[in-house]
Amino acid sequence: MSPTAHITLYSSPDDGIVALPGGPGADWAVIALDLAHFESADEGIHVLPMSDLDRAQKALDTLYTNANRFGITVTTTRQTFISDIGRGIAARLDDSWTVEVGNCLLSPSDSRSRLNFLWDSLGGSLSYVMQSYSEQVSAVAFLRSENGLELAVLRRPWDGQIVVGALAPDAQFTSLGTAAPVSIAAPDVAGVLKKVTETLLPSYEHALAQAHFRLLGRVLDQIRSARTNGALPRVWALNEDLCQHWYSLDHHLRQGVYGPLPKALDDLLRGADTALTEGSAQDEEGAVQLLERWLQQGTLLVDLVQSLDPNFTASSVTPSAPAPLPPGPPHQGRRPGMSR
Repeated sequence: MSPTAHITLYSSPDDGIVALPGGPGADWAVIALDLAHFESADEGIHVLPMSDLDRAQKALDTLYTNANRFGITVTTTRQTFISDIGRGIAARLDDSWTVEVGNCLLSPSDSRSRLNFLWDSLGGSLSYVMQSYSEQVSAVAFLRSENGLELAVLRRPWDGQIVVGALAPDAQFTSLGTAAPVSIAAPDVAGVLKKVTETLLPSYEHALAQAHFRLLGRVLDQIRSARTNGALPRVWALNEDLCQHWYSLDHHLRQGVYGPLPKALDDLLRGADTALTEGSAQDEEGAVQLLERWLQQGTLLVDLVQSLDPNFTASSVTPSAPAPLPPGPPHQGRRPGMSR
């Protein structure tokens, strides 16, 4: 038993009561929630539906009894849980987004590991929180679009403002030296949506286009080197990498990040899509032939994009990170009562 274990209870319109366990003795907090018949969710988080008030009251009574027995502190808060905020944002964004919630109060925490892929501008709202107040972040919602964009949503520990930032598809993206996405902060979902759509997502698409452009150039150089040195065993891997960065850059350019595509670029992308998807790589010879086509088309793409914007990989979106406020005292709550 551990007196340092604690559980925070939130009220959710979708889930009922959400229980967030934490502390060095978090395993005991999870056991107490299981014994009270709370339903297990992501990363130790539990929920208690309110569809049956009698069952919910018994579950709460059992939880408090066992928490007292195990030395677990139970507190409540009126603050909206991050899952509700994440779902509220996801439902109002374009495309289809899934929402997953992570518990940052566990050790180890999968959600904290995912935040290692944080991709933010220098001094951005999210990077500032994670650098200076990481230990005070309790939970995070991860939003992932059908196109592979991934956002992290959390609350600023000192004032409860909602902070949203981007995650990189791979660790190498954060070390390419390109412009980074711009994280944002706002007091409510409406304010978040405005800043996400006007600032964060455009800067995210911009950063991804830059990154894939630079990575495409690297792969083209590797292909030329492999071809010169006769390193045929590398053909398969290079072909896969080139496909990934070509189609990703194609996608981001078509998102209109830089406005309507010039006809020459649009014709190249459409022609390459057709020619490359019709290619055959059933054997090594076929892979080499396909790779030659990729090399030709990829070189044309790089040259054309570079001619349209010589500073493409260096251009950036001006960050607009608000100055952080001094931290305030943490909010404490009381045990919830049940009404019938």
